[in-house]
Amino acid sequence: MRLDSFTKNSLIMFAASSLGSFFNLFYQLVMVRVVPKEVFASLNSLLSLLIIISVPCASFVIMVTKHISSHKARNNDEQLRTVWQKLAGHAFWFSLAVFIFMIIFKGNIASFLRLGSSGGIVILAFIFFFSGLSSAVTGGLQGLEKFKWLAFITVGAGFLKLFLSFVLVKMVSNSLSAALAGFLLPSAFGVILGLWPLRTLLKRKEVKEVADIKKLYRYILPAMAVALCFSLFTNMDMLLVQHFFGVGAQDYAVAQMVGKIILSIAGVIYVVMFSRVSHMHALREDSRKILRRSLIFTFGLSVLVTLGYNLFPGLALKLLAGRSSPEIILLGRLFSLSMLFYALSNVLFYYQLSVEKYAFIQPLLIAAAIQIVAISIFHQTTVMVGIIVAFSSLSIFLLNLKSALAYEKPQGQGLGYNPGL
Repeated sequence: MRLDSFTKNSLIMFAASSLGSFFNLFYQLVMVRVVPKEVFASLNSLLSLLIIISVPCASFVIMVTKHISSHKARNNDEQLRTVWQKLAGHAFWFSLAVFIFMIIFKGNIASFLRLGSSGGIVILAFIFFFSGLSSAVTGGLQGLEKFKWLAFITVGAGFLKLFLSFVLVKMVSNSLSAALAGFLLPSAFGVILGLWPLRTLLKRKEVKEVADIKKLYRYILPAMAVALCFSLFTNMDMLLVQHFFGVGAQDYAVAQMVGKIILSIAGVIYVVMFSRVSHMHALREDSRKILRRSLIFTFGLSVLVTLGYNLFPGLALKLLAGRSSPEIILLGRLFSLSMLFYALSNVLFYYQLSVEKYAFIQPLLIAAAIQIVAISIFHQTTVMVGIIVAFSSLSIFLLNLKSALAYEKPQGQGLGYNPGL
């Protein structure tokens, strides 16, 4: 049976994303074994910081993809080239601004995270710079449907990151800088290689732009706000623990890594749901059945991992991290529950975005601020921090479950955002 292009591209990207996630997870599992405990805690905190500050870049990919795919569908090659160049320029200047900010305040950031040296911050700044540039490249490849190139870059960069980081740590130095340096070349590799299939877009031939880019920036703000909140919920605690406990953050970092396996395993479900529900909402069809199925699938996958860890915590930690202790086991139990509820909440977040229901975003921003304040005040032990995160995840899930299930089948024409295309 021959597959249509959509199915082929979906399978290609699913396989590439799965391999990319595998390399990211395996990178964590390798680093926890080959670097000293205090270095792994610092590494985890810097990676959490990278995830938080990269939220605008992830949202930018959506905007570039939407613009490029729209002009491609209309065969507006000249407008397509102009729009991509303009958006690529925005990505460059934003990435450069953040890069300069991090370099200027590298000492302050290193001091806040108790790193002892600002070398890791400098490397992180370069990684972010290339990651920012890659948002324009990735969006361009997606918009032009160059999925084979995108899959190759995703898998290749993931493998390079794992291989180079291991080599640098084992053969050069087991320092934080060596563990981070393995990120740098793959980030540059993705940008440079991705520009080759986009080479026709690099030609300077200015034409009058027809798309209202400002409208599309407003269009992605809700998605950016949700992504930022989710990043804060699942990463800011690591930054604060590193700040308050320093070397005492070692066990917390290992437990958080175990908990985040749940997010990586169940993460693909909400992506599939988002596209399907958006389509049904445009046709004014009831999509709550898709929501229920997505929650069931996410719960099923997440609870299997959660039960597996909680039944055999010592064995799981020995296999994953190479070490175990009563505190790591307890923190791991808390994190397994936290990430289960955050995985379910992520489904609810993107369901509400897909049906253009944005009332949940303001409470979500408030909840993220409350969690940060609560950890800042009640951080006597790392276990206390874990309890705060677990309570926060349960509360957010219950509140958003009520909000999402209250959604009614749309009547008449949907009002949603106008992307300005």
